[in-house]
Amino acid sequence: MDSNAIGDQIDRILHSRAFASKKQLRKLLEVLFRNFDLQDALTADQVIRELWPTETRTKRSADVATEMNRLRHALKSYYEVEGAHDPIVIILPNRAMTLGSGAQERQWIVAQPHGETDDVARWRSPDPQASPPRGRKTVVAVAAFTVALGIVAYVSLRILAARPRPQFGRLDGTVLRIMGAEGQELWSKNFPEGFGPDWYYQKGAEGHIWFEDLEGKGHASVLFVYSPAGGDTAATRSSTLICYSDRGREKWRWTPGKELPEFNGSRATFSTSAVVVLKATERRPAWIVVSSQHWPWWANQIAILDSNGKEISEYWHSGALSHLTLADLDGNGKEEIVAAGVANGYDHQATLVVLDPDRVFGASTEVRPDFQIHGMGAAQERLRLLFPRSDLNRALFQYNVAMEPSVVHGSLRLTVAECITPLGCDIWYEFDKNFRLIAAFAGGDEFRSTHNRFFQTSKNAHTLSPEEQAAFLKVRCLVGCKSEFVTVGNLVP
Repeated sequence: MDSNAIGDQIDRILHSRAFASKKQLRKLLEVLFRNFDLQDALTADQVIRELWPTETRTKRSADVATEMNRLRHALKSYYEVEGAHDPIVIILPNRAMTLGSGAQERQWIVAQPHGETDDVARWRSPDPQASPPRGRKTVVAVAAFTVALGIVAYVSLRILAARPRPQFGRLDGTVLRIMGAEGQELWSKNFPEGFGPDWYYQKGAEGHIWFEDLEGKGHASVLFVYSPAGGDTAATRSSTLICYSDRGREKWRWTPGKELPEFNGSRATFSTSAVVVLKATERRPAWIVVSSQHWPWWANQIAILDSNGKEISEYWHSGALSHLTLADLDGNGKEEIVAAGVANGYDHQATLVVLDPDRVFGASTEVRPDFQIHGMGAAQERLRLLFPRSDLNRALFQYNVAMEPSVVHGSLRLTVAECITPLGCDIWYEFDKNFRLIAAFAGGDEFRSTHNRFFQTSKNAHTLSPEEQAAFLKVRCLVGCKSEFVTVGNLVP
């Protein structure tokens, strides 16, 4: 049965009068639906953590069974009145019941077209093999066939109907508002704790919200990185990646990072800085790529999630990889992950890392042992580059940083900021499809003028020399090249 039609039915129940005052039962129904496709893995302990997060030590499976029974009766009451003509029936099977075959039913929740009374009775009758009297079989069959046709027509109409597609979002106080193409509000979510830290407010929702068809059914899921407000500008809690349906139903949540011995007891607080979505292929569905950095230290996680928010694999880097993009760099029809940022283990230099999505594992190898992440195994990056730091950057800042990688007409481009606060003094780099350097120059006059102004009054007074400009061509290659430095091709004048 179409998952969107089931989701619509769940929404209809959650917003009904029968469930208006049943907060706990609404929460239970949401938990069951969120795990609809993963029921075999859902346990009573997981349900307890969702329903009673502060009482996990005192609640037992019997409490879950009691809530399930309450929800079962509430659904029955709903379908007797408000839901009498709904196209889909939501059923909670008796999981303790033994079927005629001797097998025990393990499903938590079932959705069936309204009218399939035999199947509904299977969950309620002590004899699941019981069948209606012979004289009723034909009538039941005809009725079920008619209803099935109605369901098909209903689902088809819902799919074909023009549904407003989420296009952009904005932060309004403590509320996230999702808007359509014409600026109309489609739905909103309130976050009582507010949004933080300061950089979150500066960027607003831009850079923290994405719209992607994760299931390949023409419906855009909304991915939102929520960072709760904390003290000052420091993150006090990890951010959370939340996935909503196009109608605002929460589908899942995922929290980045994990405890590492390298933190020396420091809390594992991670902030997500970038999200991209790998398109589905013939071999696999869409995957979500998430880059998150530990606050305030230097461990960075790139995680691969499936469309249900389950973590598939992870790569760890010593530094910050705050910028992501996807590109088919070699023209083989397969996208690679392109990440840019800083490599702490190599003199805090700007870095570019390219990963094969099918080989995202291990930790980057660092020359400085105090920045090495252990216990993850060795990573197998496809490419790993380091960009030189200018004398201006070394005099004023702790690091330079690679930003905003992009692929244009087969060429890989990025900027390296030599000034950090505020970001600027950019050096522009461009590589061809074979990763040969074809351009490296200061963007505009900002770097040159800042450089000359700073060194004008220093003991080492000088202007930007040709030798210093030539040093920008010394892009070091740690992985993926045949030599220590990338090959310099025909430079753009």
